[in-house]
Amino acid sequence: MRISTSMITHNSINGMLRKQTELANTSNQMGSGKRVMTPSDDPVASAMAFNAKNKLENIEQYGKNIDYSRKSMQTTESTLSNMHNRLQKVKQLAIQANSDALSKEDRQTIGLEIKEITGQLEKLMNTRDESNNYIFAGSKVNTPPFARQRDGSYVYQGDATERKLQISDTTFVSPFISGEAAFQNIDNVQQIRSYALSSNDSEETIGVTGSTGFLEDNHVGEYKLTYNAANNWTIELPTGEQLTNQNPSADSDVDLDDLAAFINKSGGDVALSPPDPVPAPGDEFVLVFDNKKEGLLTGMQRFDKALSDFSGEQYQKDAINDVVAKADHWLNAVADARSVIGTRENGMDTIRSNNEDLQLYLKSNVSELEDLDYAEATGRFMLQQTALTASQQTFSKVAQLSLFNYIR
Repeated sequence: MRISTSMITHNSINGMLRKQTELANTSNQMGSGKRVMTPSDDPVASAMAFNAKNKLENIEQYGKNIDYSRKSMQTTESTLSNMHNRLQKVKQLAIQANSDALSKEDRQTIGLEIKEITGQLEKLMNTRDESNNYIFAGSKVNTPPFARQRDGSYVYQGDATERKLQISDTTFVSPFISGEAAFQNIDNVQQIRSYALSSNDSEETIGVTGSTGFLEDNHVGEYKLTYNAANNWTIELPTGEQLTNQNPSADSDVDLDDLAAFINKSGGDVALSPPDPVPAPGDEFVLVFDNKKEGLLTGMQRFDKALSDFSGEQYQKDAINDVVAKADHWLNAVADARSVIGTRENGMDTIRSNNEDLQLYLKSNVSELEDLDYAEATGRFMLQQTALTASQQTFSKVAQLSLFNYIR
């Protein structure tokens, strides 16, 4: 086979360029500290490192979610702790107010303190976190969860959904507790009671049968009834408003059937019967309708009302006495909420530890896949440099070869 001068030159130049490229790549690797600088350097290692880096980015976001959750949980736990302290004071005041040795004025003084504590509890239950979100509002983070109505009752405006944050590939945590779950469905004392006021000629009470269903908070409490004549009644609702006739086709008089219809709007089957003998005009009665579950603020508002309006009637004494038992339910509800938050914190700490271990492994894995072995690279660099120098020197000698050098 004939080898022309141009072929020798072409092959020599290509060889030098190839060695220069290899030397430049090794130099770039040594400068960056990375063995894999482009996917073509090692496709398999590059793909594995890419997946590991994506996983590391996810873990970094999980860490941010955990940090936010921890701060929110600390806010929630601190709020619940403050509520617990105030409710302990409420129980002490309830025991004190339940004493027969206290005068009307003494109970009214305690009522002023209860009113103040109720306002403090309302503010605590409408606490916001560092992101200005209401912590007890469920998913309605921009809506105050507990709103006081004009009649003094409270309405829950949030929902039962607990917002969750992802803290690992398979784990979600909620740094908050829904106010509905924590403060709205607390065990209550009794459901229906009937009283005749002490000023009546008779001690006979209004008869009550059936159940109420579940009443709205502003329908729970004391209904004050005054007998007029001929089964005509004036009925004051717990909100302070007067009950109107519930049967538009009838006359405008209000009777016990109207009150039963009003109560049964919540799905109950209450039936009311007048006292026997028939009351005298002006006789007054009180019906108390309670749910089996009650909102904390609703219970506090009723306690305040019983103290502030105290006149020595039995229904007021019973309402005050009920609070001694209710306070234990309120304290237990807050303690349960704190326990839930504490359990979630402990679980979150375990997840954080697992994430950190995984993060350390992935970083090590990426380093093994991408990072340069400087000892190997230095040896390779020296070898490539020697090969390039030899190639250049060989080319310079070969380029000088020509038949014209031997023609005489």
